[in-house]
Amino acid sequence: MQNTNDYYNKPKSDSDRPKINLSLRKPMTFFLAVVSVILVMSLFFEIGKIDVVGNSLYTDKQILDASGIQLGDNLFFINRIGAGSRVVVKLPYVDAVQITRGLPNRITIVVHESNAVGYVRLGDELWSVSGMGKYLGTVSKDDAQYMAEIVGISTADASVGEKLIAEGENAEKAEYLLEILEQIQARGLAAKITGIDITDVSNPVLEYDLRFTVRFGERDNTEYKFGKLVAAVDELGANDAGTLDLSFDDKVQFNAN
Repeated sequence: MQNTNDYYNKPKSDSDRPKINLSLRKPMTFFLAVVSVILVMSLFFEIGKIDVVGNSLYTDKQILDASGIQLGDNLFFINRIGAGSRVVVKLPYVDAVQITRGLPNRITIVVHESNAVGYVRLGDELWSVSGMGKYLGTVSKDDAQYMAEIVGISTADASVGEKLIAEGENAEKAEYLLEILEQIQARGLAAKITGIDITDVSNPVLEYDLRFTVRFGERDNTEYKFGKLVAAVDELGANDAGTLDLSFDDKVQFNAN
């Protein structure tokens, strides 16, 4: 007679063994790997050095305080966009900030301070405006002669650090004007522009280098139009003067005085 213990002592086949759910193992492994990476980053990538460059109107400490970044913060966990935005909002004479990481523990804050590109008249006051459209403060008539006068637009009340805004029919003018100011600053043309007339939003007019009247036409690819302007001026002679019409798609029309 067969020993009944043989049944219970019989080795189980592979099909009889309990199965491990492999589909649960992969997510768990991934989770543990992520936790390990975060732990390593938090332990070994603390900020040990912060460089601030490009600032002259504000001290390094003012820039750092505005950014909220501190020594000991984690290099990878800081919000660079948020920190840069805080500097621009809190410090009116800063137009833009770039923040870069440098392994193993360095942060570099590059500050682009505001430069006056033009000015607008608000009542009896002259307010300077940066290339990003920020109001920088009131200026005297003597100082204003070195900036481009902006005419043809009615703006809201000015406040230092606030952006130039306009309402109603002037809103579209303000948008086009901001594009023009940005290009003037980006291309280093502030010293050459003596006047900006946005009266006709379909065809703003710039006075350039005391030699050219520049007509921009409709608001369409302002950056490209400035590229055409610079190229056209380079091709013309030092004694040439007249009107440059940028409203054509693929060319600049020059009419000599």
